[in-house]
Amino acid sequence: MIMPELPEVETIKNDLIQKIVGRKITDITALWPEIVKDMPFESFKKAVIGQRIINVKRRAKNLIVELTDDTALLIHLKMTGHVLVTDASNEVNEVGKWIKTDNQLLSDDPQNQFIRIIFYFDDKTMMAMSDLRKFAYIKLVSTEDLNKFLAEYGPEPFDPEFTVAVFQTMLQSKGLAIKKVLMDQHILSGVGNIYADEILWASRVHPQTSAKKLSSEEINAIYDNMKKILQNAIEKRGTSTSDFRDTTGKKGTFGDSRNAYRMTGLPCARCSTPIKRISLGGRGTHFCPVCQKEKP
Repeated sequence: MIMPELPEVETIKNDLIQKIVGRKITDITALWPEIVKDMPFESFKKAVIGQRIINVKRRAKNLIVELTDDTALLIHLKMTGHVLVTDASNEVNEVGKWIKTDNQLLSDDPQNQFIRIIFYFDDKTMMAMSDLRKFAYIKLVSTEDLNKFLAEYGPEPFDPEFTVAVFQTMLQSKGLAIKKVLMDQHILSGVGNIYADEILWASRVHPQTSAKKLSSEEINAIYDNMKKILQNAIEKRGTSTSDFRDTTGKKGTFGDSRNAYRMTGLPCARCSTPIKRISLGGRGTHFCPVCQKEKP
């Protein structure tokens, strides 16, 4: 199980902008009402039905579905959640498995068979969330509360104000291992285990290197590779080596481009040395011991 990161959530956001913006919510069915947090499901349902979706945004690993009454659905996919959009004539049974569908990806792929909640729209389509582990959640939040919550996150990698100079200043004060820094959502938004490994492999930087010991050249390399790899992953619609699927139920293809993440024992694409796996901060970490030498 792999938590969706910036490219996966961005993929869903882009799909939802095309598919649900402007739609009116006409009904909601919860097969697992506990997916709604901070209020009873029936109260949530009463507050949301009748509202129209005016925009969909992403912040860090959160999806934000903006509604007409100055509120929003705050959606976090956690480990195994993903959002599906399909025709409202499709049906699921009482345990969330598809029993009638015009999309074979939904019925044939086991990862799409854990429907927890369905939103129905006025154009006869529906948005469903599949989540094997039941960690994903949806909250109805006011704009004020949403802004307070999102303010806790670090800068976005593609924000024009997030320059290499800003990145360098951030790192100079951090004594943590660079991989931990990249994955800390309060420091930098959206990067998780997959892309941290890939960014550091591309930059030839050992994941345990102290951030404040990095040279200017290494910082520039990490900054450039972060943007390049995240953009490439968005274009390939994310990584689906585990649970993630897009809104049609289809796998992303960035997993075919990996050089480090979960490549333990396979030859490094640069030097043929077997990729090594260690635990760093409780997370599996993958790197080339020759290309990514640890600093003394």
